Amino acid sequence: MKIVRIFLKSIALVLILSITSCSSEDGEDGVNGIDGKDGVTGATGATGATGQDGNANVISVLFENQTINNGSNNVFDIPELTQEIYDTGFVVAYVTVTGNDYWETLPLSLGQQIILEIDKIEVGKATLKATFTQSNLKLRFILVAGVDANSIDFSNYKEIESLYNLKD
Repeated sequence: MKIVRIFLKSIALVLILSITSCSSEDGEDGVNGIDGKDGVTGATGATGATGQDGNANVISVLFENQTINNGSNNVFDIPELTQEIYDTGFVVAYVTVTGNDYWETLPLSLGQQIILEIDKIEVGKATLKATFTQSNLKLRFILVAGVDANSIDFSNYKEIESLYNLKD
């Protein structure tokens, strides 16, 4: 019984303290602090090492909404295809259907049969040979003057795009 009285007195004390310590009025706002000063700008870092010289002689020529016809009469006038590129450089071609998010390298094959390829490259133009007729195509010719092409994977458009910083 003594334990019950102590317990009841403890509960009563807690209730009295809870009721008397609560207030419904807000206190006053505190004083706003002062903004601090900006820190000192750090020293400029060291200049990085000089990179290898790149080849600025890369040209991307885009033909949109093109129709390719069965046969070898698909001539594309490319005035950027100069004598220098013809003599010392190379040309790579890619094709995609308008709206696709990928490019395919020429020659393009279906199974074991080549269905689209470069037939001729001449100064100022390229001729494609196809075994089908298709419209709404995009073609991209990459023209590169005088470069060592031994280590480049031309079948991978993303590699060429990255290597030469090409933009769609």
